[in-house]
Amino acid sequence: WYWETLRPSPSELVQANKFFKDANPTFLRSVNKFREWPQSDVPEVAFVGRSNVGKSSLLNAIVGADLKTKVSDKELARTSKHPGHTKMMNLYGVGGFDHGGGGVRIRPPRSGTHERIMGKGGLVIVDLPGYGEGSHQEWGLEILKYLTQRNQLQRTFILVDALAGLKDKDRSLLASLRLAGVSHQVILSKLDRVYIPDAGILSRVDGRRAPKPMGSLEDLAVVMQGIREEIQPRVGGGALGELLACSSEVRCNGRLMGMDAVRYAILQAASHQFDRVPEKKISQVKAVPPLIKKHAGLPPAKVRPLRTQKKSSPGSWKTARLH
Repeated sequence: WYWETLRPSPSELVQANKFFKDANPTFLRSVNKFREWPQSDVPEVAFVGRSNVGKSSLLNAIVGADLKTKVSDKELARTSKHPGHTKMMNLYGVGGFDHGGGGVRIRPPRSGTHERIMGKGGLVIVDLPGYGEGSHQEWGLEILKYLTQRNQLQRTFILVDALAGLKDKDRSLLASLRLAGVSHQVILSKLDRVYIPDAGILSRVDGRRAPKPMGSLEDLAVVMQGIREEIQPRVGGGALGELLACSSEVRCNGRLMGMDAVRYAILQAASHQFDRVPEKKISQVKAVPPLIKKHAGLPPAKVRPLRTQKKSSPGSWKTARLH
């Protein structure tokens, strides 16, 4: 649901998917204390949420890990049936292979220097321990230090169960981030518990029987409206003005519901440079239908300004875009 920002274009969604398809994620290290963090030249995004909110499954889905196998070469985070499986702050390098780059890596300390995370064109995904029932003592002061003091952190993604909604500990974390002025965005995970569209070919990533359609866009609109009122209070700062919803378990027409938009949001937070595609070529890109449509009772998405060609120089494009 985009109410303050522009919906990504079909071209940008395709580019975001390609980035993560070719990302080759690499585990960098686990960190327990804020003082142990390496220096860095690479933008970071963090994922956090209550225990058992589906964070590990979501992270694996973002990079396209094969969840049918117990261990995958692309697996970003280990999943578990038991809440609180993540015990430390885990760092993963993603991308950075464009133009012959060697990917995101940690450079060992040299004489008079500290170790440093490097990887031009890449990013670091930080998997934070869950909080709430089943979580561990590692959640607390050291993690809040990272969220509020780490200069390389570009955005914190807070996962909220689409069915359970916001809980008191979610509200407490959101209040802390607002107070500290930390850029954050809410993602509704486990969307398939609330809504599965009655369209296309439905399937599950674990190979079990295909799910049946359930819920409606109107039901989802009600959930989103209630959450928006809490994450964007009338006084003071709030979460980013877009609310994403996704599922790491159910595919519609071969695509995980909402995952394209999540991938785009990660790259947008990391200031990734998307190629601008001329208008005549955009129509040739296979677009992913937006999850939320106008008839769902939500405000329509803002329309992207048309891109017009200037006559000043042959073949050059001047793009007018609202920010």
